[in-house]
Amino acid sequence: MRIKKSLTNIMTGLAGQLFLTITGFVTRTVFISQLGSTYLGVSGLFSNVLTILSFAELGIGQAIVFSLYKPIAENDQEKICTLMDLYAKVYRALFFIVLILGFAILPFLPYIIADIDAVPHIRIIYSMYVANSAFSYLFSYRSTFITATQNNHIINIFNILSSLFLSVSQIATLYLFKNYFVYLSLQIGFGVLTNFVIYIYSNKKFPFLKNKNAKPLPKEEFNSIKKNVGALVIYKIGTIALNSTDNIIISAFIGIKTVGYYSNYHLLEISVRGVLSTIFGNLTASIGNLNASDDDDQKYFMFNVINLATFWFYGVCSICLLICMTPFVKVWIGEEYLLSFPVVAIMCANFYVAGMLFSSFNYRQTMGLFTKGKLRPIISAIINLVVSIVLAQVWGLTGVFVGTIIARLTTNAWYDPYLVFKYGLKKSPAKYFIDYIMKALILIATAILCLFVTSYIPDINIFTVLLKAIVTFIISNGVILVVNFRTKEFKYLLGVVKNFKSIIKH
Repeated sequence: MRIKKSLTNIMTGLAGQLFLTITGFVTRTVFISQLGSTYLGVSGLFSNVLTILSFAELGIGQAIVFSLYKPIAENDQEKICTLMDLYAKVYRALFFIVLILGFAILPFLPYIIADIDAVPHIRIIYSMYVANSAFSYLFSYRSTFITATQNNHIINIFNILSSLFLSVSQIATLYLFKNYFVYLSLQIGFGVLTNFVIYIYSNKKFPFLKNKNAKPLPKEEFNSIKKNVGALVIYKIGTIALNSTDNIIISAFIGIKTVGYYSNYHLLEISVRGVLSTIFGNLTASIGNLNASDDDDQKYFMFNVINLATFWFYGVCSICLLICMTPFVKVWIGEEYLLSFPVVAIMCANFYVAGMLFSSFNYRQTMGLFTKGKLRPIISAIINLVVSIVLAQVWGLTGVFVGTIIARLTTNAWYDPYLVFKYGLKKSPAKYFIDYIMKALILIATAILCLFVTSYIPDINIFTVLLKAIVTFIISNGVILVVNFRTKEFKYLLGVVKNFKSIIKH
């Protein structure tokens, strides 16, 4: 049942992500033609700023969701209602907190936008982004519950429909009005509407959630959640500072237009990341269910299976991005939007390193190891900010991304696996680290081979870019297949693929 639900969620998620990718590129193309690259930079920058504001959530959602896995598995409706009542109260408070914090940043905009006068009414635009971020907390906790029950395919369907209507509306208004304010207003409205519709659906699907007489959470359990939240506060702040400051550094030290140029590449990257997140993100609830019920040997084996799958998917995609991003941007919107090869190479390395954290991060979260190593994210964030700012002065855009990958490799890449193996799996992590290095060396060699072979294919049109992608996909998959086909983990994955139809049917 666990595998069936995961695969159902993955398939609907992939269909949704494909649709979102297509509509995203169509909307972006119209956006560039009607509003130009400067507003792309504004969009990328403020998205990062508002992601940082989400630190107000302080990991409360993660701690409560972790607490939900067991009562969901046991169908303890009373406990679920108690936790969801607490969740709702917290998120209503967060709505106001984000509004207050967001508007408190307004006076500091000139310090994070080097060329602030390049965009008219920049403060009004920022205020709309703040409102959008705050409204995202209303009713969204119900989406989290549906995901925790391994029914994420429902969320995927709602997101597809919402994205369809939003994209059509935004494209039409861009042509009619060429107005960024109208564009943003639609984004805010559809976001609120989608969350509200999911809220209504959850009441019908899980009518016990409407219980207005939920019992207060016992003091012992409340203190346990509070303890986890306390650890996640530091973790959340550090993680956000690591993942969401690149655009701010670029804007402050290089310029808002450069953020716009980078955002086109980033759109390609997040489109691929969205597909992979759909595949692996839908496994999180199943991992939580696994870690709440199964034995240590099974946990360890499944960790290795997921780690191999992560390497395979993220490795192949990182090489394809390295080969194809620049040619695609060239034939899509023109040579004036291109970034240098070193910038693209470091972006792809970051993409891979971040992706390879999936197994250890999700095992750490679903095992409840919140209080272990809680200072690590802060150390990682400090390294990222200091090194990125220093190297931005020397290497420009390349330096910003080098700082991020240095921060990840010196902290996240080894510490989370160490915690999972020591406290969760209760095994030595030595084998994991040796395997991690071997996988990286294989990937580098494969990337060099793909670069050499595809260098003979010219960047003429979308079909030659597609040919490069196909050649790269075949070579990289072939190499990884040859290296791993004898392993137990690969045979397990092959068995899942072979029995896919029967798993879905039954």
